[in-house]
Amino acid sequence: MKPGIRDALAALPARQLNLMAIGVVLIALALAWSVGLRAPLAAHAQQRKALAALEARAAAAGVDAPQAAASAPASAASSAPPVAPAPLALIAAVSRSAAHAGVTVSSAAQGARQQFAGLRLHTLDISASGSYPAIVAWLADIETSQPTVGIIQFTLAPDDAGDKRRILLQLAIYDTEEKP
Repeated sequence: MKPGIRDALAALPARQLNLMAIGVVLIALALAWSVGLRAPLAAHAQQRKALAALEARAAAAGVDAPQAAASAPASAASSAPPVAPAPLALIAAVSRSAAHAGVTVSSAAQGARQQFAGLRLHTLDISASGSYPAIVAWLADIETSQPTVGIIQFTLAPDDAGDKRRILLQLAIYDTEEKP
């Protein structure tokens, strides 16, 4: 009669049985750790690919020369995260973009600065007016040309002057706490 696995395990000394059980637990923990680490790494790789595609699209669209020159070496040298603009530099870039789109910026002010979960959040409040298509083109330009800036809130209302619209826009600059 051939002994089964249960009989074979029962015949082992307790020390060997404990060592086998510890080995099985360690193998299960190593597999769980591998799966737990693989998913965040895959998400990070996907984010780097999306950022590279965004930079390539901005370069192909003919973004102004200093910004294209600054983003080209960064993408060629390494996949370093984009550098968040200073609030005043962002106000200047948004004003240039607005003038290019045909939107008139009436005021821009720095808002609150918050820090949480490893990110710094600096808000800017902008008031502008223009035609609806010009405002849509301006918002699209902000989203594509400023990867570390997000539109938190905006209010669109009709202006007193016919087909013009008034927009109150709140932008946020997202930056990590560590400086490269």
